[in-house]
Amino acid sequence: MKNIYEIRIHSRGGQGAKTAAQILAEAAIAGGKFAQAFSEYGPERSGAPMKTFFRISDQPIRLHCDVRSPDLVLVVDHSLLKDIDVTEGLADDGIVIVNCGGDIKEIKKHLKKKNCQVYNLDGTRIAMELFGKDIPNMPMIGAVVKISGLISLERLIKSVREKFNFKLGKELTEKNVEALREGYKIEIRKLGN
Repeated sequence: MKNIYEIRIHSRGGQGAKTAAQILAEAAIAGGKFAQAFSEYGPERSGAPMKTFFRISDQPIRLHCDVRSPDLVLVVDHSLLKDIDVTEGLADDGIVIVNCGGDIKEIKKHLKKKNCQVYNLDGTRIAMELFGKDIPNMPMIGAVVKISGLISLERLIKSVREKFNFKLGKELTEKNVEALREGYKIEIRKLGN
C-alpha cells in the first residue's frame, strides 16, 4: 500500500485550482501531515487548460514530479472531459469528481477508465451565487475533503481564514468559507459502475 495520497486537478487558468491546492496543503501541514501543492503551466492565460497537483502523507514526501498515478482526480471545468483523458494513470478504484450540474451520465461517456468512482457537484452554481464569478475552487475542495476524508472540514476552514482574512477581508473570506461548506454538504450523486 502506498503511503502518499495523490490528487491531480484539471482546470482552466483563473478558476482557482492553484489556490485550492495550496489551501489543502496548508491545512494538511497544520494538521501534522506532510504535503505538496504545485501547478504545471507555462505561458497560459486565463481560460487555458492547466494541471495542479497535491500530495499528502504521514511521512516526508521525497517525490518532486507531477502526479502520474492519482488516487483522486478533480475536474474543475467539465468541458475538459472532451479533450483530455483525465483518468490517465488513475487507480482502478480511483475517484473522479467533476464540476458539473447537468446529467451525470454524460460524465461517464467521456471517461476512458470506466471502473472509477464518479461524483459530481455544481461548484459553478455555488460560486456564481456567492461571488458572481465562475471561480468554483472552494466548493470543489469542500467536496474533495468530504469524499476523501483526508482533512477535516474545520481544519480546512481554519486554513482559509488564516490565508484570506488579511488578503481579502473578513466578508469575502466568510463567503469562501460558505462556499467550502456548500461543497461539503451538498448532495453529491455517485454514478454506479
